[in-house]
Amino acid sequence: MGPAVQEMLKEIILDYQEIELATGVPRELRITPVSDKATIVIGVRRCGKSTFMFQLMKRLLDADIPRQNILYLNFFDDRLHQIRRESLGVIMEAYYSLYPEKKQTEKLYCFFDEIQAVPGWEPFVDRIMRTENCEVYLTGSSARMLSTEIATQMRGRALSWELSPFSFREFCAFLEIDGNGPLSAKRRLLVQKAFEAFWESGGFPEVAGLERYLRIKIHQEYFNAVLFRDLVERHDISHPRAVIDLAHRLVDNTASLYQKKADTLELDNARVSC
Repeated sequence: MGPAVQEMLKEIILDYQEIELATGVPRELRITPVSDKATIVIGVRRCGKSTFMFQLMKRLLDADIPRQNILYLNFFDDRLHQIRRESLGVIMEAYYSLYPEKKQTEKLYCFFDEIQAVPGWEPFVDRIMRTENCEVYLTGSSARMLSTEIATQMRGRALSWELSPFSFREFCAFLEIDGNGPLSAKRRLLVQKAFEAFWESGGFPEVAGLERYLRIKIHQEYFNAVLFRDLVERHDISHPRAVIDLAHRLVDNTASLYQKKADTLELDNARVSC
């Protein structure tokens, strides 16, 4: 490992320790860390995983955990592209070169955001859980980190929790509307109006409160990102046009049942064989 890479990692670690944590709306998901298991938060793109991770970090700080004991890295940071060609072990080397007195004496809380961007992350996480005094928290797109895949890759050393976009209760919290308890006439009208907005705009945190044309544009970007990056690219689909047409048809017919009868399927297979 070159000295320049280690110095770059030290700079990134210190930069993240100085940022203000944008915790946003408190989420209803309650996770419980388990000893000797990595905590993995999965979810669809842009559902708020990074913000939720900041909320977990804030809880540690409120419990008087020193900021220096929290290691946070976002692997979508372009500065981290250099370490993808080297061992992920350089991360721990860089951290403990900053705080050598903490090694094996104080617990380290590792937060690795979008770690699925780095191939071969599983052995690295497994090793630091076995050899270091640490708790590990990970986030990743559910398209690349399905619960079944995590169970196989991590050999039982991880526990996954799924984060969804805003629920209606969380949406009301974003609008600063208290929907708990008995409702006055005014509050009932506010909740009804909020539900109409939630029904129209959905629960993705980024679009909450935006004008309609901006919501539509952002939702279209989400749709294309999921379609091309999580389906076409990931599975190397040779005929993307067919997938695009199918996706548009499914979206245009929401709340409809899609079922192909067995006898129809057999007929289609017979036609193909002929």
